[in-house]
Amino acid sequence: MRPVIGIPCQADFRAGSQRPIYGNNRTYVHAVESAGGLPILIPMLNDIAKLEDLLPRLDGILFSGGIDIQPGLYGEQKHPATDMFDPQLDAFETALLNWALQEDIPILGVCRGMQLLNVVLGGTLYQDIADQYTTDLNHCQRDLPRTELTHRVIIEQGSQTEQVLGTQQFSINSLHHQAIKMPGKGVRISGRAEDGLAELLEVPAHRFALGIQGHPEEIHSDVPACFNLFQGFVNACAGIVTEELVPTTPVVLVESRL
Repeated sequence: MRPVIGIPCQADFRAGSQRPIYGNNRTYVHAVESAGGLPILIPMLNDIAKLEDLLPRLDGILFSGGIDIQPGLYGEQKHPATDMFDPQLDAFETALLNWALQEDIPILGVCRGMQLLNVVLGGTLYQDIADQYTTDLNHCQRDLPRTELTHRVIIEQGSQTEQVLGTQQFSINSLHHQAIKMPGKGVRISGRAEDGLAELLEVPAHRFALGIQGHPEEIHSDVPACFNLFQGFVNACAGIVTEELVPTTPVVLVESRL
């Protein structure tokens, strides 16, 4: 059976009618599907405790890109360049992430998802790379197609990330204006851009918890390292014995470890 992989939805509005909707980019769904997983979109319920009936049925969770994380979660005031953020989304995804860490469920964090993993583990972020990090590399190239490869990522030798991606370097797209500043507890920066900025992370104490700052879901068909990332994630999810996902005590969702 295909492993069931949850992808949290985000709040948005339908173009034209402006009707409120929940959703996420199709590319995440199809990247997981192509690697052999069964993707399931998880809506933002008014009462997140009701997700306790769903979570034990998940074999892994993918945390996607999206809007900025509220700076108060890592002890900072809002920088002028920090975009809008959604406290409800932060609470929703933080609860899911804490559960996955507690239950040792495979985690893949993409862009915002990588940053959230770092923040939940006590790390901090550069709120605006252009203003707070000295570099000649433009990391926020949203004016280009989302599939455009813009710079290289160098992977740390001997890391789990190197084993999963099957290479020591690859080219990636780059759409982010924020990035990891101080790694959280137990976080290992396992890949960097040529200017030294964090592009990949792993949490060695966790069975599978990897983060990537670029958007592999957009280029997994063309960049082998990106397909390998999804394949490794799905394989880790497939290794979970279903019975082990059912806790002996009720699942407790907590909004934050901070």
